[in-house]
Amino acid sequence: MEAQQFQALVARVERLAEADPKGYVLRVFAIAALGFVILGLVIAMAMLNVALIGGVVLLVVFTGGKALLFFAKLGKLVIVLAIPVWLMLRTTWTLVFARFPRPEGRAIRRDEAAALFARLDAMRERTGGPRVHRVLLTDELNAAIVQRPRLGLLGWQENTLILGLRLLQALSEDEAMAVVAHEYGHLAGHHGRFAAFIYRLRNAWGRLQAMSQQWNDWGSRLIARLFRWYAPRFNAYTFALARQHEYLADRTSVELVGAGAAADALMRTGIAARYESEGFWPAIQRRIAAEAEPPAGRGLMWRQSQREALDADARQRYLDAARREATDPFDTHPALVDRLAAIGAAADGQAAERLAPPAVSAAESWFGTQLPALSAEFDRRWRDEVADQWKERHEHLRRQAARVADLATRTELSDDERWDYLCAVEETDPDRDLMPLLEGLLAAAPAHLPALFRRGRLRLDRGDEAGIGDLERVIAADPSATLPGCDIAWQFYRRRGTDGDAAQAEAWQKRWMERSTYENTVNAELSQLPADATLAPHDLPEDRLDIVRHIVAGNATHIRRAYLLRRILTSNPACHDYVICIETARFTLGNKGPAVVKRLAALEWPMHVFIVQLGGEPFKRFRKTIDKQKIAPIYAL
Repeated sequence: MEAQQFQALVARVERLAEADPKGYVLRVFAIAALGFVILGLVIAMAMLNVALIGGVVLLVVFTGGKALLFFAKLGKLVIVLAIPVWLMLRTTWTLVFARFPRPEGRAIRRDEAAALFARLDAMRERTGGPRVHRVLLTDELNAAIVQRPRLGLLGWQENTLILGLRLLQALSEDEAMAVVAHEYGHLAGHHGRFAAFIYRLRNAWGRLQAMSQQWNDWGSRLIARLFRWYAPRFNAYTFALARQHEYLADRTSVELVGAGAAADALMRTGIAARYESEGFWPAIQRRIAAEAEPPAGRGLMWRQSQREALDADARQRYLDAARREATDPFDTHPALVDRLAAIGAAADGQAAERLAPPAVSAAESWFGTQLPALSAEFDRRWRDEVADQWKERHEHLRRQAARVADLATRTELSDDERWDYLCAVEETDPDRDLMPLLEGLLAAAPAHLPALFRRGRLRLDRGDEAGIGDLERVIAADPSATLPGCDIAWQFYRRRGTDGDAAQAEAWQKRWMERSTYENTVNAELSQLPADATLAPHDLPEDRLDIVRHIVAGNATHIRRAYLLRRILTSNPACHDYVICIETARFTLGNKGPAVVKRLAALEWPMHVFIVQLGGEPFKRFRKTIDKQKIAPIYAL
């Protein structure tokens, strides 16, 4: 299902949910039941196959082997019938007993965080929810509870609480507990058992759909296609209920820690997330140019930087940005202002002052003396993971710095050199204002598309709506810039949040989806070559044609002739796609065509191309096209 179709279905279902809540719940119940019917049919087919095999075995036993002689006489027919039975049985076994991967992280024992486990025990007792079997600590600014069936579709759930260390370092204990209670509320169903059940079912179908992408045999592909049809529709129909369940999970937070702590947790998490992406990580990245190795003590840097860099003005700026964001139609999580309003809270004028980094973080409260060792453990792992990339980036920036120094000494630069200089400056000196360089380049080359695009983005980052005009010019000249351009414009209007911006953001999002649907259609057509493809003489420029001829001639073993044709796409006739048709030598031992096609397909070509053998199915009719259009070979013995 395409994104545009999904959004249209979600919008239609949301209108139904608002107009007829009871009717909506009945439809959700019906589509959930359909999912169980699908799973039941798959399992029933497997059981039927098992019964068939068992019946054959019993028949052989009770007839004294006469049935075995009968099956032996049938010969290959038995094998032909047995293959699909075996494939379906194996596929169903894989489905029913699929081992979903366990979440990864550093397991926390009860003796390492007694205070945390005491809060979890109290939460479970108060809500009557399920047990948390494992607690994992990760190197993230996030928290989640993952329910993993130990026996695949047969159940026996294992509940894992995942806590990001950076999140715990940013929140107070009560605020962190509010986040945990929200995640736990999805499982406990404290304020809606049916909604909690649907929430878990959405996660289960998501995992099944993702897992089905890896199935390759005949029987598995049939089931995978069924899953890919059902799962998006189930998600669309349950979308409104899933969003409602986010509000219900917030109510669990309010009951456990109070509305004040729950509201502060929502606001502080939004502030911390923006600071991490806009302040903390850029500061780490800026160290690459001067330092050949990743810094030690990154966890301590995170905690200290919040106290030093995240002052009241910065907190207010990040909070204002979070307040301006509207609810994303593709995200079940409501926007911050909607979640605050639902629990009777708001980001008042004193919120930024009140949300100063806590004197004692949740990480310090829960892990105590274990915290330095845990932080150091994640730091070592991070340094090991990024060491090679860090070193490569460090060397690259050194080369770019030398490039900047070289170009800066020249009195005159070409347009391309001006662009190279600008890009190198942006990498080596990210705090420098690029606007004068962009204006200078565009004064000399007004149609320089990369510079126009970069200026448009920079203008929008600064709140200047004139950047939209730059993006529009680039998109008009180069449609491939549509997706990134639409994304930047959508973020600008969504972030600014003034009158009319919601409609503008929606218009850019719609434009993005239309282009995405179009590109997906073209890419789907480009991914395969049908036997009835429309072919025409190629229009490849002579320089690239020489490259193609050279490649074919250099790999001409067993090739008698090679023809180059252009394929006309139904979705985009202007798109350039090509087909190389080969004829193999007549007097060879065996059919060399498949090996030649495989060899040529593995090479790098200067265009998108399919390699086919003219003598083999299903491309025999291509010979008629070549003869009818009198296309000359690009290679011949």
